[in-house]
Amino acid sequence: MAGITVLVAVLVVALGWSLVHRTGPVVQRPVRGRSPAVTGNAATEPARRAPELAIGQTLEWTSGGMPGETVRQVGPIRLRVRRRVEDDAVAPVVEVSLGRDAVTIVGELASEGFTHRISAIRNSAGGSPVVMLQSFSGGAHCCNHIQVAGLSSGRLKVVDLGSSDGEAMPLPYDMSGDGVADFVGVDEAFLYAFAPYAMSFAPPVVRNVTGGRVIDVSRNGAFRRLFREEMKRAGETCRSGGDGVDRNGACPSYVASAARIGQLEPAWAEMMRSYAADAEWVLPTGCTVRSKAECPEAARIVYKSYPEALLAFLKERGYVPAGWSPPQVLQDGPIGGSDEATVWSYVPGPVTRSSGGRMRARAS
Repeated sequence: MAGITVLVAVLVVALGWSLVHRTGPVVQRPVRGRSPAVTGNAATEPARRAPELAIGQTLEWTSGGMPGETVRQVGPIRLRVRRRVEDDAVAPVVEVSLGRDAVTIVGELASEGFTHRISAIRNSAGGSPVVMLQSFSGGAHCCNHIQVAGLSSGRLKVVDLGSSDGEAMPLPYDMSGDGVADFVGVDEAFLYAFAPYAMSFAPPVVRNVTGGRVIDVSRNGAFRRLFREEMKRAGETCRSGGDGVDRNGACPSYVASAARIGQLEPAWAEMMRSYAADAEWVLPTGCTVRSKAECPEAARIVYKSYPEALLAFLKERGYVPAGWSPPQVLQDGPIGGSDEATVWSYVPGPVTRSSGGRMRARAS
């Protein structure tokens, strides 16, 4: 009996071991209509956010330093940065997405060593974040290309602010207090106009991005401080620049900035006493017809003096009213190589001329 009992016990144990290994572990089936509970990395991976690029922060991107895809989160907006390669040049390609809506900003092609700046900004008070790309192409004084991407009428849109000489623009902020960010640059038409680049001064230009469009708001009285500061800076060189070309490069910005804050006439008189008539530089020309293309040779106006060219230039750029006439100015001392005092007076010219008139001088 004892032997039979032992044999039965062994058979029971063996049968139990066999059943466990045939059926395997028990698997919990999900209830129909419900998702199974997931633990560990699988639960967190799909919801993981990219590193945050906060408002006011800038990602400095170089193709050599970030060869792969770079991902950042700007509030609800997600941006991905990858490379575009053409020959030996590389450009950043920034995809900006919000849900299923997406737009792409393509930067400038440049060598791998150049830095492109991707910033998170707030374009309007309480508005959604905006992505700003500043992409430098390289070359002498040029060019920093500025583009922004953000919501406009409920959809993502790219707005191109164009290219500017020099380094990156400071991040825009609301200077005027109207709830809209102000993009501050300079009027580049003044560069090279009356002097070489390094000796040229330029008045400020303030722009807003509103309704998906770029608007020049420089005339807003809230920016008087900017023009007053430029008037002081350029005025010092206009009055006392040692080299005549230095003075001639500073006086245009001095007069233009003064005109913005209602001080045109005294600034013009100061310019007349300060500019160098004998400076060697080809003055800007005018055109009797309006055209986006190059002025036809038959319509070109060649101005005979620095003041005449400057007056036409400032009127064309909107700094001086079209009907404004300079006051008579007594020019004392050997300005422009003359030992005689000179009185400048304004003489109306043909209405077809963009200057509206001509400057004449007579010895006193």
